[in-house]
Amino acid sequence: MRNGCERMKYKIAIVFLVLVFLFSAGKVGKTLYDYHKADQIHKTEQVQFTSVGEVAPIQVAFDELLKENSEVTGWLYCPNTPINYPVVQAKDNNKYLRRDLHGKYLVTGTLFVDFRNHAITEDRNFIIYGHNMKDDSMFASLLNYNDQSYYEAHPILYYLTPNGDYKIELIAGLLVPANSKLYHPSPDELWLSEFLTEAKANSGFISSVALSDSDRIITLSTCSYDKKKARYVLIGKLIKL
Repeated sequence: MRNGCERMKYKIAIVFLVLVFLFSAGKVGKTLYDYHKADQIHKTEQVQFTSVGEVAPIQVAFDELLKENSEVTGWLYCPNTPINYPVVQAKDNNKYLRRDLHGKYLVTGTLFVDFRNHAITEDRNFIIYGHNMKDDSMFASLLNYNDQSYYEAHPILYYLTPNGDYKIELIAGLLVPANSKLYHPSPDELWLSEFLTEAKANSGFISSVALSDSDRIITLSTCSYDKKKARYVLIGKLIKL
């Protein structure tokens, strides 16, 4: 009787382990499928809406892009990196966390501007959010700026809009609290000045870009897994092309 019970327990344990394996394999398979699907969607968007530019490295067919989604505000591009994506803005900061341009589920979501921001020419601080994806897509590559050599290879990004294009000269990259005052389109000027001085001192790279009180900045923000309730931000100076 004891041997029979032990064999039954052994069989149950085997079945349980098999079920756990199948469940885990299914989750991994689903994740890989979601990542592949997102990658294909982003590549299709790049081919469909961008081409070689004359002033900036690329130009965007905003007339066509806005037909797809009227909430598109621009396109963020960093040469020779994964960052080559449309940017949207909704009435809140939740809508595009896991949605594509058409409002359908997409694991990577879509890059989006803080809902409190106005036009890029109006606010001192223009904020764009993106996920830190494990396949290095979206804003995952921002954390590479903790390496000086990476910064030196990619010191400039571009933000293209329907009303004009901008060059982004990078100033600093660092971790900040999730509730930092930096997450405001018009932070207190004295605080911002002091923060930017500290940011350059604590940045993962050294930049010689000078910044005046009249310069507008752009803040690219993503999650950091190094520290709880922290975000990694890449800060740059906006220059109209």
